[in-house]
Amino acid sequence: FVNALVTVRPSNRFKIVVVDKRSLVVLNDMLKLSEILEHDVFRIDKIENKRKEEPTMEALYFLTPSKQSIVSLIEDFAMPSSSHGAPGGGHRGPGGASSRKQPQYRAAHIYFTSELSDSMLRMIKSAGIASYVKALNELCIEYETHDQYVFLTELANRPLYRLYSPIMSKGITDELELISKKLANVCCVLKENPVVRYLLLDQDVYGDTKARPLAFLFHTEMERVREALPKDQDDGGRPQTELIIVDRSADPFAPILHEFTYEAMVYDLLDIEDGNKYVYTAKLANGTEEEKTVVLDESDSIWQEFRFQHISEAQEGIGQKFQQLVDSNKSIVAMQAGQNLDLTRLRDVVSTMPQFKEQVSLISAHIDIMEKCMEQFKKRGLEELGLLEQDLVTGAKASGDKYTTGDIDIAYVLNNPDIEPRDKLRALLLFFIANPSLTEPERQKLAQLAKFSREAREAIRNMGIVIRWSHALDLLKQIKQKPGQAAKASSKWSLSGIRGAKAQDDDEETPYDLSRYTPGFKNVLECSLEGNLSEDLFPYVVPPERPRNSSPFAAAGSARSTPGVGQGNDRSASPATSMWSNLVSSVGLQAQQDARPASNSSAGGARQIKSLRTARPTWQKRDSSPSVTSAGYGGGASAAISPTSPPSAGGSRVSPTGRQSSRQQSQRGRIILFVIGGVTFSEIRAAQEIARKYDREVLVGSTHVLAPEDYLRDVSSLTFKLVADDNVPVYMGP
Repeated sequence: FVNALVTVRPSNRFKIVVVDKRSLVVLNDMLKLSEILEHDVFRIDKIENKRKEEPTMEALYFLTPSKQSIVSLIEDFAMPSSSHGAPGGGHRGPGGASSRKQPQYRAAHIYFTSELSDSMLRMIKSAGIASYVKALNELCIEYETHDQYVFLTELANRPLYRLYSPIMSKGITDELELISKKLANVCCVLKENPVVRYLLLDQDVYGDTKARPLAFLFHTEMERVREALPKDQDDGGRPQTELIIVDRSADPFAPILHEFTYEAMVYDLLDIEDGNKYVYTAKLANGTEEEKTVVLDESDSIWQEFRFQHISEAQEGIGQKFQQLVDSNKSIVAMQAGQNLDLTRLRDVVSTMPQFKEQVSLISAHIDIMEKCMEQFKKRGLEELGLLEQDLVTGAKASGDKYTTGDIDIAYVLNNPDIEPRDKLRALLLFFIANPSLTEPERQKLAQLAKFSREAREAIRNMGIVIRWSHALDLLKQIKQKPGQAAKASSKWSLSGIRGAKAQDDDEETPYDLSRYTPGFKNVLECSLEGNLSEDLFPYVVPPERPRNSSPFAAAGSARSTPGVGQGNDRSASPATSMWSNLVSSVGLQAQQDARPASNSSAGGARQIKSLRTARPTWQKRDSSPSVTSAGYGGGASAAISPTSPPSAGGSRVSPTGRQSSRQQSQRGRIILFVIGGVTFSEIRAAQEIARKYDREVLVGSTHVLAPEDYLRDVSSLTFKLVADDNVPVYMGP
């Protein structure tokens, strides 16, 4: 697009750039406004808006290939004699005839973000505007970058709704086809022709999964664009990149859990504007206050250094960083303290003062953000609640003992008036997933007894659309199963089989008690890099030309062939009945008891609801002293987002953001993980931990990034009708 800005040079010098809503997202991700305007751009117009006619100026159109944008484009140049009768447009008179007396612009240089369909190209050709079109080009840039190693295909609102809502079921193929085109755009930019693997599930058992259809749609799309990619002989012997496509249902815990790394806490607990802007009030030296904005992106070095670290590590690290800044600028500190300085020291102060102030301001902003996170952490009682969540999803206490008191603890949470409803909902959903033997009437009854809002009850009901309640835990165990491990029959009382391997590996750090759960997709990436990812669970669309070395674990872990997996849970074989009775009776005591009521056991005796923990969890320190490893994410500069050192000249590869990877990584195949239905901050962090551990480039793609409360809000609306009113989503009852 920069080349287009440079090459489009009208005779009167200036041009107008015209964008649509979706292409504007792409443009903002590529260039700053100042970088666009410096190429003789008079202004930027949105094609959906009514615009001032400029018949003496040429326009550079940067559009997504949608019918609405093409109709508006045609309307800009359709005179009464060349009216094409297309619907829509902002300049049509009564009866659909064009009321325009002159073209909107003198000429059009048209650039589409991705390939036009044949029908859309015919619309333009038959519109009678060819005399105004000076250029028409198709680019492969229709995706959004979240950071250097994460790309998104979300260019419209409500991606979860469009993918999972039963109301949108007829359009799901079109939606997946659009995603496949954006994935192909990414691969074209990367100059990659990846081998494709996908999560293969029995739809009758696990519900409506979308990995397989997307994998084949992407393969078909890549067949069409293969000519634009490098030939095999140009690979230099580097292994082929592997694209792994998974479905959000494969890890139901990750989007709901409270995550206690810096980035995850910021997006979970604070109000972030426009995707990455944090607004706060700073106290100035003169005692006044000023509203400031911090943009949390790759230009913020402090954010990049600490975003993946546990919040306690980040707090300690930023304190050390501030002290280092003070120690390295003692002359400035001395002057601010009122000391007299000689001319040499004054000169040093003058030269370094701007950078010092900038660094102090940035560090102060992040200290403020971390303090706000911890305020919410304490206010919402997330230490106890987070410990319960970890016990539920790992099936074990922090001590390693088996966890068996989930019904007691969840009753305490639901009865505790100090815990916010949104946090109760998340804890209850985790409890439901961890206890697949519960029935839908039981889940809804418990939601009613907990006095949840209608939106919360709908979130519980609709979660069964995204995942299959009775088999979600079975699937996660398969995703997290290590090669050589024998799969065990599913039971609500044997969740320890899905506990993250991180706490057990000798070469990795012991996790915090509040961060024991390891995202399931981390194991998928690790198995792929080690060459033993199950080909039953993750088959190839087309097997690679050079097969991998045979592995004794290659066929292990199939969710379709392993005994005990995909089978209904036997309620009579577990204490589910007594658990349900105890839980309902405990929640039912809300009106008669205080915050910690007693529940009746199945034998009729009184039982006191216990606290969520018997001992204070490890919060500030780990169970053992941490050792710095390449796989870790703690400690100073080593925690920067990029798993590579700065690239050397001539030995680099391009990432989706246009950056380059190191020469060492360029000799190995990339791994691209694409998650349909949204990716979590914990999964992004886990992917970069794997990248550092194996010194490989790991890219993560998804439809969008999930913040827990946004995720639950979207899930709650899946069965509602979505009505657009002035581009504002409005929900109406089913």
